Amino acid sequence: MDTQLTIDERLITCCKDMFSDALTVNDCINSVEGAIATLADALHIGKVEYSEEAPVSRLRPRGLSMRITIFEHAKEEPRSNFLYAEKKTPDGGTVKAKWYPFGEDCFTTREEEMIQILDNMIFSKFGSLMMRQLLNKTLLLDVATGVLNQVGFQKTLLQMYAEKDLSAYTVLFFNVHNFKYVNKVFGYAEGDVVLRKYTNLIGDFLEGDELLGRLGGDNFIAMVQTDRVPMIIERLQDVSVFHKVQNKEKMFRFGVTLGYVRLQDVKEQHEIIGMASVAYQSARMKGAGSVSAYSEELREILMHNQTIISSFPEALAKREFAVYYQPKVHLSSRSMYGAEALVRWIRKGELVPPMSFIPQLERDGSILKLDYYVLEEVCRFQKEWMEAGNAPICISVNFSRKHLDEDDLVENIVTILDRYGVDHRLIEIELTESEDFQNYEIMSKVVSDLAKFNIGTSMDDFGTGFSSLNMIKKLELDVIKIDKSFIPLENDYPEKERDKTMFESIVMLLRSLGKTMIAEGVETTRQVRYLQRVGCEIVQGYVFDKPLSEEEFKSRLQNGYSSLSMESQTN
Repeated sequence: MDTQLTIDERLITCCKDMFSDALTVNDCINSVEGAIATLADALHIGKVEYSEEAPVSRLRPRGLSMRITIFEHAKEEPRSNFLYAEKKTPDGGTVKAKWYPFGEDCFTTREEEMIQILDNMIFSKFGSLMMRQLLNKTLLLDVATGVLNQVGFQKTLLQMYAEKDLSAYTVLFFNVHNFKYVNKVFGYAEGDVVLRKYTNLIGDFLEGDELLGRLGGDNFIAMVQTDRVPMIIERLQDVSVFHKVQNKEKMFRFGVTLGYVRLQDVKEQHEIIGMASVAYQSARMKGAGSVSAYSEELREILMHNQTIISSFPEALAKREFAVYYQPKVHLSSRSMYGAEALVRWIRKGELVPPMSFIPQLERDGSILKLDYYVLEEVCRFQKEWMEAGNAPICISVNFSRKHLDEDDLVENIVTILDRYGVDHRLIEIELTESEDFQNYEIMSKVVSDLAKFNIGTSMDDFGTGFSSLNMIKKLELDVIKIDKSFIPLENDYPEKERDKTMFESIVMLLRSLGKTMIAEGVETTRQVRYLQRVGCEIVQGYVFDKPLSEEEFKSRLQNGYSSLSMESQTN
């Protein structure tokens, strides 16, 4: 008996040492197989199987079902009976073990006791190993969606680089439109659910070793086979996700703005995500829904743009931005109907063209601060002008669509107006026509809330997008500004009669709806006569004035247009 105990103790000690070394040092199932092999003959072990089942969770979006043979004796086939063990894992899963004997006999009682000790030790080691693996996996995953995060994507990509040739692959960097709208409709918790549904759908597009990662917010990155890029981009531009919570349900349609870089063009692997980001920024410059490929020329352009963005805070603090005013003129009376406030950047004594900084600030989000700055400057001017005993004038201020993401937009506008004591009816907020149909509900509320405070709204650039009629239908706007590209040109061309019919029909429609119309970009007296004949009475453009500095604008307010002929104004 003492001899048997000694043998058992020796086996246990040996097993502990071997398993501990194998799992702690190597974290490898093959090492466990070798450890079991040294004990297999003594304990009549023919085969050892482990399986694990885990439920669906954020860390395991598709759950887990895995079976593996840890050890199989080479001498003979094991019997059909087995010793069974089952244990729970920390993440709610189950690990099952089956120990098969070989030969004609079943395990003896002593062998079963020994195997149970081994099984507990293996599970203890595997349990810590699985938790370490789960932790490591967690560090590489985006918790909200279960796909790779930026670190995980880059690490996986570099590992694949070391294992195979990736020259036939392309990395896509894309931003998904309208997710902020989802959060506004359902809240952030349910927004995450919609996000998971979205990533699951995108994951279904992918094949083989293609990758998907989330960079944060609504920005994603993917690696796909280059020959599948056109098809994947087409699918990404129209993804529908249905979501329902209690009595609220909605179908969302998502498109993307996307940049890509072919890995065959990449020399430095660590720059891949940055290069894809450059391509994406280029696509953003083109507009929502655009697609752009990486090039070195793009990188240089974006470096210039980044210089502008980084200079903005200092420029704003130094008040380098000046407000100019472009009059809106009533044709019948040649009187000033109002004016539009336009911003100009005077940098080191030189005028920076608006198109060289407005789009960059728009993409960066700094445009929000600039819009409020312009509104404050306009309110200051209004206050000083009226305190000097002059007649009031309505001035419109452009507000970026990015303001629609602000919950306190209307409150902020009202606060600025009241700080200067400006009559709310003397300020009009210009909103640019949106190509995003899901913004209508948000924009409609903004327009309605501003109206409650007697603040008018206008739609700028009417006719340049794809949603103009919907905007008129869904939003109670006060003023519609018709873009110059929508006005028929003076010279003859094949489609001129058709364009005139469309334009005149729009004028009739707006008049019947009781909307105030303003034609933008009017430059010639012939255009003026045409607009007046078809019933568009208010114009804005160089035919009367270019944007004027504050002092020039004051002079125009005092002198008016009655003493000037149209020809001299045109010149």
